[in-house]
Amino acid sequence: MELLIRQENCVGCGACVRDCLRDLLCVEAGKARMKEGICIRCGHCVAVCPTGAIRLKDGPEAELVPYEPAAFDIPAEQLLNFMRFRRSIRQFQAKPVEREKLDTLLEAARYAPTGGNAQKNRYILVEGGKDALTELTLKTLYDAAERIGSDPALRGVERYRDKWRSMYPAWKEQGKDGLFYNAPCVLMVVSRAPRGGSGRLDAGLASANVELMAHALGLGACYVGFFTMAAAMEPELYRQLGLREGEEVVSTLALGYPNVRYRRTVNRNPADVTRL
Repeated sequence: MELLIRQENCVGCGACVRDCLRDLLCVEAGKARMKEGICIRCGHCVAVCPTGAIRLKDGPEAELVPYEPAAFDIPAEQLLNFMRFRRSIRQFQAKPVEREKLDTLLEAARYAPTGGNAQKNRYILVEGGKDALTELTLKTLYDAAERIGSDPALRGVERYRDKWRSMYPAWKEQGKDGLFYNAPCVLMVVSRAPRGGSGRLDAGLASANVELMAHALGLGACYVGFFTMAAAMEPELYRQLGLREGEEVVSTLALGYPNVRYRRTVNRNPADVTRL
């Protein structure tokens, strides 16, 4: 039994029955009751109940916050402008990110939707000792650049050849970090089920939540696709991170306080839409 139904509070309105994805609830003798079946603990019944009669078993009560428009609603135009003004940050201050803000970023990730409420994401936060990770990543890309054109596995990345050739020497000779941009921390979103259902999409949605929350907190973020590409080529990167069998780093975000100020939004191509 995944649900606790407080019969004394239930008014038998059927709101939970109508909103249950798995059809696991019914109303009998004027009270809600759970039927046999597999509950995915999505919490819709908890959220929709007008009297607060339903709870997830072992769910923290502190996370059940009543809806208040002033606390929860954001005007659509303001939200869109917030999204338009977001930039990928590649200049960071030499300033650590406070633990409270990192915890808020992880909360934003935790509340992203997941297919079937599977919640198969986990997170690796790298705050110190990035040099070994940077070194191996850039060396992997440098070596890959030499194989572009002869290795079928590298087909489609020809445009990165010159970049990959230059990043490693710049790191070795000048200490220039063209991978994580000297960000004080790096967050990796890991899927525990990348090949099952919506695993990779779930991790991507969590990453998007993190990036937008970073902007709201006065932080900057940048997706580091080169790391995920290198990790697919060099298993040692996963070993250094302690990844488990079957897991995959879906996205990598450099995070920190921006050392650049943007003053306006920029242009984007029109949306490519097919209307049927």
